[in-house]
Amino acid sequence: MACSGAQNIAIPTPAPIVAATLTQIPFAPQATPCGTTFIRHELPHLTAGDPAGTYVYASNGSGLAVGDLNGDGNDDIIFGNIAGTATLYLNDGQMHFTPITTDLTDVRALAIVDTDGDGKPEVVATQRFRRPVIGEFKNDTLIFHDMPDVFSSFYAMNWHDLNGDGKLDVVFGTYDTEQLQHQGLIFNERGGGGVFIYYRNGDGYRAERLNEHADALAIAFPDINHDGISDILVGNDFNRRDMAWIATPTGWQSIEPFSQTTENTMSLDVADVFNTGTNAIFATDMKPYNQDVKTMADWLPAMKKLSRPLTADDPQYPENTLQVWKNGQWQNQAYNLQIDASGWSWSGKFGDLDNDGWQDLYIVNGMVAKDLLSYLPKNQIAEPDMLFVNNAGQKFTRADWGLSDSGSGRAMTMVDLNHDGRLDVVVNPMDGHAVIYENQRCAGNSIELRLVQPHSANPTAIGATVRISAGGQHMMRDVREASGYLSGESATIHFGIGSATNADAITITWPDGSVSHIDNIPSNTLTTITRTE
Repeated sequence: MACSGAQNIAIPTPAPIVAATLTQIPFAPQATPCGTTFIRHELPHLTAGDPAGTYVYASNGSGLAVGDLNGDGNDDIIFGNIAGTATLYLNDGQMHFTPITTDLTDVRALAIVDTDGDGKPEVVATQRFRRPVIGEFKNDTLIFHDMPDVFSSFYAMNWHDLNGDGKLDVVFGTYDTEQLQHQGLIFNERGGGGVFIYYRNGDGYRAERLNEHADALAIAFPDINHDGISDILVGNDFNRRDMAWIATPTGWQSIEPFSQTTENTMSLDVADVFNTGTNAIFATDMKPYNQDVKTMADWLPAMKKLSRPLTADDPQYPENTLQVWKNGQWQNQAYNLQIDASGWSWSGKFGDLDNDGWQDLYIVNGMVAKDLLSYLPKNQIAEPDMLFVNNAGQKFTRADWGLSDSGSGRAMTMVDLNHDGRLDVVVNPMDGHAVIYENQRCAGNSIELRLVQPHSANPTAIGATVRISAGGQHMMRDVREASGYLSGESATIHFGIGSATNADAITITWPDGSVSHIDNIPSNTLTTITRTE
């Protein structure tokens, strides 16, 4: 785990204006008559913990990722596994999927990302007790090899250009509590764990260690101090405080920006929840939605095993948080919006699931563990997944829409799999079959955008920000590789625009700070925006 010292951070100068060309494809026709719910499709892939029963740590499950691996314009899906092997599903764009088996096992996080900038994305996987691997898709086969210059095992990861050189870097975080149980004190004697940046350096990577300890389940890149530069946020499990670093001209500076945080951070998402052009930061934790006698009887024995004494100045609370930038500081608004409790929660993400122009919140829940929950039938806390509908930024209302499964979900992401302009939902549960929820709701209009940077080491423009005006609303999205819990995202970004027939104005801030302005993109189209110099 040798490191090569701190990395200077490139601070953007005033943004130049760059031109872009557009290619537009109309969405596929929506089903007639359309419905009011999501349709559940179960896939053969089964994520399993152990034949003898799933125990703690294995019960954390495995990730998933979406992305266009074979270059046909459709987002494919790869599901990780613990005891079994990962499965890739090639998508034909019409909700038909061809499974491709792999020999990859014991997977935590997954990403479909172009790591080397050659225009062909790869699959990257972290594994429980070995170094990360990179899979190249050739001849309908994924061929994996060890990631160069990375020799430790990691849990969470996320990709971003962190030093402004145009190449994608990766932040990894270890899960020390599991490693200590597996390796004992030799884990510390061999260098321990922590949070690392691996900067792309030629054909390999150069490491910078930000912290020597971590129990990282999620990593995100919000602009914490609102200076226009992405920062680093790491969500930790087991009462370990979350960690944050802001970018400065001389390197990364550790800060504690939040007065209240989750106690066991399972998931992180960054989203423009209120259509203000400013992102909020959402984190999930473990707090039962219902607090009746039976629910608390199911929960309390396990929580007593997991709880640790906290100091009086500890900002951590066992509940979801929504950090909102207000009056120059971050304030937790989850309780006011009634999204503080959603169960034993894992991946939680925002997406406009009804195309009304406001991002809704979906969270997958549940826990199964033979040692922790031995007092319960099937060693399981079975809870419904939670959908909270965003009511014009004023409040969130719980709804069903066919998404209230009780299948112990872990990884989850949202993506339009069949080009109809509606976000579908993909879930990788624990001890259960992978699920696709096809969005068949009668929804409003939408637009989807793909950004392309030709001749760039970051061809899909990860880190770009898009702002649009449509139907009197102003919305913002960004291109990212991952969010939630162990969940890789599509490079295609989605805007619901309600009854509006076009986006009046679009402003793209590319990863290097350059800006493109586009007017009047029609609704119900997939628009590829290619940067030109």
